[in-house]
Amino acid sequence: MKKTFLVFLISIIFPITIIAAPFGLKMGMTLDEITEACEGARPVHIENDCYQIYPAKTHPLFKQYAAFVDSKHGLYCIKAVSEEISTNDYGTEIKNAFAEIEGRISKTYGKSRLIDELSSDYYAKSEQYWVSQLADGARTYAAIWESSPKNKLNDDLDCVYIYTNAQRFPRTGWIILEYDFNNMQAVKDAQDDVF
Repeated sequence: MKKTFLVFLISIIFPITIIAAPFGLKMGMTLDEITEACEGARPVHIENDCYQIYPAKTHPLFKQYAAFVDSKHGLYCIKAVSEEISTNDYGTEIKNAFAEIEGRISKTYGKSRLIDELSSDYYAKSEQYWVSQLADGARTYAAIWESSPKNKLNDDLDCVYIYTNAQRFPRTGWIILEYDFNNMQAVKDAQDDVF
């Protein structure tokens, strides 16, 4: 009886673990493993460790995906960039899309830490200039989920981060979603070893 229950429990947990990984990708994957997970679509080298990928599992808001793969440590970061979001001066449409994505990610990783900050020395402080503030880099509008000893993130993740960017003409913005895996620090340490 115990053996049957254990087999049943493993059969339930194992598929959930496979499905839960961001865009079907896991920490440490090689380029060949990413190709397999992307149903044969080989990553396209952009620069350094950055590759454009075409995941089998995608979200309709996001149109571009990048994987950061180190030759020794494998996959250590995934980024997804949304479609352009047309918006008004107040950034209403960007904020709405951001809130929707933040809410969905919170269902998986719990409550985020929201960041909505405007540089104190920026000349136009009114909310009417929200998109301009974002485009100029004076405003940070983001949410972060960080792994800690009390709250370990699933899927070998160190951090999940969504942030926004915009341009003035035409008034559009983007949402960028980033997954940093636990092996990212090892990659940074190896890169910094040359100094």
